[in-house]
Amino acid sequence: MDWDAAYAIGQKTVDADHQRLFELFNQFSAALAAGETRESANRFLGELADYSEYHFQREEGLMRASGYPDFAKHKTMHDGFAAFVRKQSATESHNPEEVQFLQNYVEMWLCGHILVMDKWFGEWLDGQAAKNGRAEPIS
Repeated sequence: MDWDAAYAIGQKTVDADHQRLFELFNQFSAALAAGETRESANRFLGELADYSEYHFQREEGLMRASGYPDFAKHKTMHDGFAAFVRKQSATESHNPEEVQFLQNYVEMWLCGHILVMDKWFGEWLDGQAAKNGRAEPIS
């Protein structure tokens, strides 16, 4: 999964967090591709779970501080993803289909969430900044 400018939402801290999430996912996938056991590769999935929770707290704090109207929906999505990744990081399944599903799910969720939900948040922040006469949105 490659970071691309298309994923940027215009908030430096959020964009940096998203890049780190991509890196952690890629480390998990690379470990599996290199033949590491699921148990061994799960250390990266555990780091992804930890960092996701950290990032979500930061992003949600920005949402609350800015009065983002879709905060509750966004938080529900974050909570579901974090719980799924946390549960999977404790799973030791060797079933190749389950591992492939996990990789596909995490990749699609991260990309889709950033490109849709987080982009909407970034656009809303830009609109708030323009409405309030600030040249830059808060970050």
